[in-house]
Amino acid sequence: MSNHYLAKWKNEKKLSGLSVKTKLSIIDQNSLTNRLMSKSNHGFSVNVLRQECTYFNKSIRNNLPYNIKGIGIYRKVILSTNYYPEIQAYTFMLIKHISGKERFLKILGERSLGTYILNTKRFKKKDTMYRKVHNMIHRISKYSYHNKNIYLNEIFPDTIEFEKISYLNARGKFVK
Repeated sequence: MSNHYLAKWKNEKKLSGLSVKTKLSIIDQNSLTNRLMSKSNHGFSVNVLRQECTYFNKSIRNNLPYNIKGIGIYRKVILSTNYYPEIQAYTFMLIKHISGKERFLKILGERSLGTYILNTKRFKKKDTMYRKVHNMIHRISKYSYHNKNIYLNEIFPDTIEFEKISYLNARGKFVK
C-alpha cells in the first residue's frame, strides 16, 4: 500500500519560505469560491479575460503543464473580492468530455467554475502541484469524474492569507 499523503507533503515542500497562514491558504482543499465569499460584503466577482474553444498549444501549456492533446474550452479569469488580493485562474477541458452539466462550462460567463461544476459529488481533485514563480504561487490541479478531466491553475500572490484557517480546515475532508 503506497502512502499518497507522503507525496502531498513532499509536493507542499515547494512552498517553503512562506508564512504559515499563506501556506495554509494555498494548500486549502476547500472551495476557493466559498472561502472568498465567507466574509460579509465580500464583493466577490469573476472577471472573464478570455474564454474560447481552442487547441491545447504551447501558450496554454505554460499555465497548465499537462500533456493534453485535442481541442477544448480554455478559460482565463480573475477572481476578486473586497478583502483579498486578486487570484488568476486558468481552466481547460477537452470538448469530447463536455456533456451533462459540463455543457455549462461554455456559458458560465461571470460565474465561478467551482460553484457550478466542481462540486464534491461529481468532480474529485486527483492531483495537485505547486510552483513558486517570482512572487506568485501556482496551484495546479486536475479534477476527474469518470473519464472526464478539468485542468485548473490558480495563481495566488505570495502575500495571501485567508482568515480563520487552521491545518484541519486546510486539509479538508479526511479520506477513510
